[in-house]
Amino acid sequence: MWCCSKSAQLLFDTVLGFGGTETVSVNSGDNNPGTSSSSDSAKRRPDIIIDSGYVGSEVVIIKNGLRLCGTGGALGSAPLVQTKSYFEVKVQQEGKWAVGVATRNSPLDVGPVGSDQYSWMLRHTGELYFNALSIGKLDPIPEEGDVVGISFDHIELSFFINGKKGNITFTNVRGPIFPAVYVDEGAVLDVIFDSFLHPPPSGFDKIMKEKSIL
Repeated sequence: MWCCSKSAQLLFDTVLGFGGTETVSVNSGDNNPGTSSSSDSAKRRPDIIIDSGYVGSEVVIIKNGLRLCGTGGALGSAPLVQTKSYFEVKVQQEGKWAVGVATRNSPLDVGPVGSDQYSWMLRHTGELYFNALSIGKLDPIPEEGDVVGISFDHIELSFFINGKKGNITFTNVRGPIFPAVYVDEGAVLDVIFDSFLHPPPSGFDKIMKEKSIL
């Protein structure tokens, strides 16, 4: 059972230097440059994380801004603007959850779960939802420990389970859209924006910030 509460988040934020909008450095009294450099490198925040400015009020973000638990939704810190982009989400613990993409208009205290016109989501039931309508169900249904890959090429939004492409896709996605995740009832999700656990589809790459594309 993962510890995922506001008190746990405070521990990560203030002691370990994880989570929140800034990384907190901890001075152990050792001024050895080599030691501090290694420690800073281990805690270095990835280029893209869960955006602490776009999370539900009961969401807890830990593990260097990449683990989501609590209740509610969150968006990634960069939109999917390049031609072919890819990211992954690992289901660390079962519960109610959803993964996919959403615009910043999607409500984050009760979603995004595909219940409005602003989110396109795969739910824990295996169903793909948009605007409160299911367009079908993936086979197999993702379970605890599985890795869900999400690819987007501005034509199709596709889902992969442990590297295998699902049998249905969204084709009506309109942006600007961001990586979106939702958790409830004990679910814990890890978002992976680089160093993927499964190879992206041919021609797809990690999400790049807009300034990196120019």
